[in-house]
Amino acid sequence: MSETYLLGTRGSALALTQSTLAAEHVTAASHAHEGTTGVEFELVTVKTEGDTLAGPLATLGGTGVFAAALRQRLLAGNNGEGVDMAVHSLKDLPSAPCPGLVVAATLEREDPRDALVARDQLTLDTLPTGARVGTGSPRRAAQLRLLRPDLEIVDIRGNVGTRIARVKGLEEHGARQVMVQGSAETDRQAHTGVGAETTGDCDAVVLAVSGLKRLNKEDVITEYLDPTRMLPAPGQGALALEVRESEFANPDIASLTETEISRPVRSLGAALIAADHFETRLAVTAERALLRRLEAGCAAPIGAYAHVIEGDLVLTAIVADPRGTECIRHSAATVELDIPGAERLGVHVAEDMLQMGAAALAGLEVS
Repeated sequence: MSETYLLGTRGSALALTQSTLAAEHVTAASHAHEGTTGVEFELVTVKTEGDTLAGPLATLGGTGVFAAALRQRLLAGNNGEGVDMAVHSLKDLPSAPCPGLVVAATLEREDPRDALVARDQLTLDTLPTGARVGTGSPRRAAQLRLLRPDLEIVDIRGNVGTRIARVKGLEEHGARQVMVQGSAETDRQAHTGVGAETTGDCDAVVLAVSGLKRLNKEDVITEYLDPTRMLPAPGQGALALEVRESEFANPDIASLTETEISRPVRSLGAALIAADHFETRLAVTAERALLRRLEAGCAAPIGAYAHVIEGDLVLTAIVADPRGTECIRHSAATVELDIPGAERLGVHVAEDMLQMGAAALAGLEVS
């Protein structure tokens, strides 16, 4: 026996793919976990401002521009307009918590690295002087300039196919694709989007490996950019499953995965606890705690990556001058493998970097 819940999702191919993956994962976890009622999901497509507004993301409200509409539908509850769960790319979710909502599960992280997608199988080192490289991320732009000051950075928008199509020779990736999710408004609206009118004007673009893998487009990657060269966005590669706090009698994030303490109210909460990947949650908790302490969003050139190595949670972060002329890079570790310990690690690294001058370097307004 199963209970059916409404899952809110954006209408892009990547969002629908990620939401479907999340739904399948939670459904499987609910059926595999003894004592948990099975759950099923019906996908509901929600259009966000980030899907319709033109201009650089950093000037449109940053990461929150994609999450706001989904969160409104979550908070609407059961009034006919609401949904029960939303799936976010964690890097697109503001680091500050949203009152009334809680990230109840973080699925196992996909490859967190950035990828170069270039014409003629070029790499970052073999791109010619003055090559045009597209990205909409100030973080990527700053790190590209640090590595290759001679490059011309081009601001780009759009879904994954649209951005790949900016590379000369890969224009066909911007063509309309067939949607497999019937709740999308139309095939063309879901796939073209902002920025689809320009193709073939760049020598390369930089995208997240995770999105390319989930869309089976890994074959376009010409170089995987290791975190030792380019640190990813905090939370990159991870999916956050957000629900109303009312799904739990005690929605305290520090003990949410402990069923006896959080006390799920419905089968949805219990299924999410069963689906959570704790090591991923530790890593992204540290990364997002750093981002929150620096009071920064996607408009700031900040990268962070945490992972567990031989019993330690290690966090490495970078804060760069937006012009890519200089940066501060710093690492620290903790043996406290719990949520409070991960939070403390992120704040500790942020405080160290502020002492090193990170706020002035990146133009952060830190209180």
